[in-house]
Parts: sequence; C-alpha cells; structure tokens
Amino acid sequence: MKSPLALLHTDSAMDAHPELPIAGPRRFPHWLNRDRVRLYAAAALFAELLFICVYLLRVHWSQTSLPEPLAQDVAPIWGAAWLAAHGFGINAWNLPSLFELEKIAIPTMQAGNGSLPWLYPPTMLMFVLPLGWLPYMLALVLWLGTTYALFVTTIRKIVQREAALLCALAFPGAFLAVIVGQTSLLTASLAGIGLLTLNRRPVVAGICFGMLTMKPQMSVLFPLALLCAGQWRALSAWAATIVGGFALSTLLFGFDAWVLFVHCMHAAYQIVGAGHARLARMPTLFVLATGLGWPGYVALGLQLLSAATAALVVVYAWRGACSYALRAATLACASLVVGPYLYDYDLTWYGLVIAWYARYAWTHGWRRFDREWLLLLWVMPLAGLVLVPHLSFQFMPLVTLGSLALLVGRIAQERHDVPSMPDARDHSTDTGFAHPVRSHHRPAHGLRRIGRPTIGTGR
Repeated sequence: MKSPLALLHTDSAMDAHPELPIAGPRRFPHWLNRDRVRLYAAAALFAELLFICVYLLRVHWSQTSLPEPLAQDVAPIWGAAWLAAHGFGINAWNLPSLFELEKIAIPTMQAGNGSLPWLYPPTMLMFVLPLGWLPYMLALVLWLGTTYALFVTTIRKIVQREAALLCALAFPGAFLAVIVGQTSLLTASLAGIGLLTLNRRPVVAGICFGMLTMKPQMSVLFPLALLCAGQWRALSAWAATIVGGFALSTLLFGFDAWVLFVHCMHAAYQIVGAGHARLARMPTLFVLATGLGWPGYVALGLQLLSAATAALVVVYAWRGACSYALRAATLACASLVVGPYLYDYDLTWYGLVIAWYARYAWTHGWRRFDREWLLLLWVMPLAGLVLVPHLSFQFMPLVTLGSLALLVGRIAQERHDVPSMPDARDHSTDTGFAHPVRSHHRPAHGLRRIGRPTIGTGR
C-alpha cells in the first residue's frame, strides 16, 4: 500500500498540466459548449448534403438547361493528367489542347464561358498523372474523396477531440473546395501533416513542405519557419524534395514544361493586375485596394507590406519561445496573406488555424471571445462566395490579418505571463528548439499555473 505522501506525489504528477476551460475566472459556462458545437456542425453538414441532393435532383429532372456543373475545376486536373499519362505532358500548359479534353469531361463547357487553365508546376503534374488513366467521373470521385478524407483525418489528429471529426466534416471551407473541385484540401492536408510530424519525424515533415511547393504562393513561409526553428533535418528534406521533384519532372516532361509554367503564371498575375479575374472571390489586400479604385502601385505596395508583415510574424513566432500549437496556427494564418493570387477556396487553411488554436486553448485556457472568433473563422470561407459580391467590398483579407494579430497577441501574452511549457499529452508542443524558455514572472505564493493551492512541494 502506498503512503499518503506517495499518493500526493502521484496526483501532483498527473495534474501537472490539466485542461483549462478558460484563461481566467468565469462564473457561468460558456454558451458555445460541446453540445452546441456538435449541433451547429451537424446542422451545417445536413445543409451541405441537402444542397448536393437538390443539385443532383435538378440534374436528373432538368429537361431544358442543366445547372452549372459542380467540381468543374477538376476538369483541368484530369485533362492535364490525361495528357501526361499519354505522353503529351508538355501540352498541359497549352490551353487549346487542354480545352479539348475539358469538353470531353464536361460536355456543356463552351469557350465563351471562360477557360480553365492548368496553373501548376510540372511537379504537380507528376503527382496527378495516375488520374489520367481513369475515366473523368471516376477520377473526380477518387480525387475529391481522397483529399477530403485526408483533410478530415488531419484535422482530427491535430485537435484530438471527438467533436473535431464532425466539425471537420461539416467545415464550410472543405465543402467549398469540394463543390469547386480545387486542390486546397490537398495543400491544407500537406501543411497539417508536416506540422504534426515536424518534431518527431522531421524528414517526413520536410517532404510534405517540399510537396507543398506545388502551390508556390502557399509555401513561401515554411522554409523561413524551419530556418528560424533550427529544424535542419526538415529543411534538408524540404530542399531535397524540391530538387528531386524538379529533376524527375524535367526528365519526364522536359525543361520546356517549366518555361511554359512560368509563362502561364505570369499571364495569370497580369490578368489579376488588370482586374479581369473574379476579384470578388480573391481575399487579398491587392484585390481590396483594386476594388476601392486605388492606383495599381498602391495595391501592389499594400500586398508587399502584407507579405513582409507575414514574414516578420513568422520570425517572431518561430524564433522566440512559445507553444508549438501557436507556432503552427500562426504559420498557417500568415501563409494566407503573402501572395496576391489567392481564391476563397484556399481559405480551407482556416481549418488549420482553428484546429491548432483549439488544441492550444483546450490545454492552456480560453480567453474571452476566443470561441466566437473560431466560430467566425469556421463560417468565413463561404463569405467570399455569398457576401462579398453583394457588399462590393473585399473584407476577407481583414479577417485574416485580424486573426493573425490575435495570434500574435496570444503569443505575447504567453511570453509575458507564463513559461511555454509543453503539455504531457501534446507531443507536438515538445519542440526541442534551441531557444531557452524563461518565465518573466513567478506565480503567486502557494499557487501553480493550474490555479490550485500547493502543499509546499516543488518550491
């Protein structure tokens, strides 16, 4: 039989890092409790499934004109993959050749309705090449189903809560990516897996971050974060993945494929700069300034300032001492304010911000309005599709920048008030970074971080 002192020591060890419901005293339970979170997520998922069912019924019963096809952005992915699988990969960046295959995938597509170009590097073409061996509908279901399941699994692994599964399934950002047919579910999953494995399997994380360069504007800040954190193995794996992907894709498709990719990206940025793109769906400061009628050099200056701010925030978070979950949330959020070429479906990355911050708050405590902020972020990806065209004002970059400011404030508060201590159940907070953790203030006499009276041990 253990002595009372031994039992006291055991209880103390078990309660070293309990979950804190809120950062500070609170008299009443928060209105956004677990049951309401599940209820709202279930209602959103039901509405999304109902939307898809109604659409399918319209397609089945329509006798005059078919509704606009869902997930039509899968058409250029499948078309480029088909060309690559049949030995014509270089034509993926040739719009007339690609358009012929897009008409096979979507018979109702007409040239007058606009084109769907392939704007990804040859490394991405190498990744999706197996889809070219499948019929279009099978490739569509396989692509969307796999990336959706990967995203939901990644969010569930980050949050480590039962309710996270339902919230990820119903996440409006994921739903938008599915009905559009875009790659943001894949890029968000790669970023999430890389951040999850960074400290235990840095080589795997580096490979994920290297693959993320398939969408270059979303991957700019990741090597900077690795450099600030001193994650040399991950940084080496990142560089090796890029070099290996470049060499292999050049061997498969030729160097001209890279020349055509750069040319297509330049043309895309010119279209955005001229205001001919769907600006209402582009949540960037460049588009915000353009929509207000400001000169082009002012819009470009604001976008450059936004990118510089994002880089400084990443250095601030990843260079100094703070919890790993805050670092991860900050990196995901900052990646959304770097490039001028960003669409509303890329706000699937809000899911990473929500997941990492929720993981942090469940361990270290919730501040006032934290949960309301996460709820706002959860519904925001659909705002670019619903609200912005009616308001004629692109407010989405302000939401992202505001979220980034809140994350910086939480990091500053943590560094000022308490030491950044990894939680025993949160392996991703075990950073192992070289920067020492120091507390600026000692806890009050007789109190620990958990807010319970101590018996005098450990002082």
